[in-house]
Amino acid sequence: MMHILKRILLLIFLLTAGQVVGQDFNFRVKYGMIQAGTARIRQHIEDGILISNLHIKSSPWLTNLWSLSDSIKSVYEIESGRLLSHTKAIHEGSYHRNYKVFFVDSNRVSINGKERVLDTQSLRDIPSLLFDLSRMNFINGDTLQYRLWDGQSFGILDLLVERIAGPSLFHPFAESGWRLTPLSSNKKSRENRIQLALLLSGNQPHRPLRIEIDTKYGNILMRLETP
Repeated sequence: MMHILKRILLLIFLLTAGQVVGQDFNFRVKYGMIQAGTARIRQHIEDGILISNLHIKSSPWLTNLWSLSDSIKSVYEIESGRLLSHTKAIHEGSYHRNYKVFFVDSNRVSINGKERVLDTQSLRDIPSLLFDLSRMNFINGDTLQYRLWDGQSFGILDLLVERIAGPSLFHPFAESGWRLTPLSSNKKSRENRIQLALLLSGNQPHRPLRIEIDTKYGNILMRLETP
């Protein structure tokens, strides 16, 4: 009987080992007070590797006046919780920056071809953080801490977890979920004013209903489009 069970498990493994699992999230983007454009997060998993593409772009009517085109491509090993690479392009008006990052090992990182010593363990960028949070069992009032990578360095991100109630008399269409907001600033956030706030759906996997990215160049608000 055990022999038959092992053969069944082996067959299941062989059928699923190379399976690709993916999902897309589409957002409306507000930049400051302006309805600026759209964003998409596209993620797929292949052989235990999460490959994510985040792209934010301005609407055609706005591009002629002021362009917005930010993107992140992230490669993340799920089981080890390790970032493998992070490619970021920032194009906001006249401001342009590009970073191609490889996390060589636990103590080295290569940024645009230049290596430096850095503890790379437990780093997350925005796409890999969203993936990890989507699978979490949250506790109301809990706090979470992450080392969040942002192009060429990282900062400590402390998040307060708050439960959001569902529909009510005054908000009949409200969706229950979880609000994650920054608790404190750090050296990097004080220098670059980078903050990240999230509103996630209640059920697992938690969908990113709202993402707010606050930088010194402006405040980007992404709202998930309903199917």
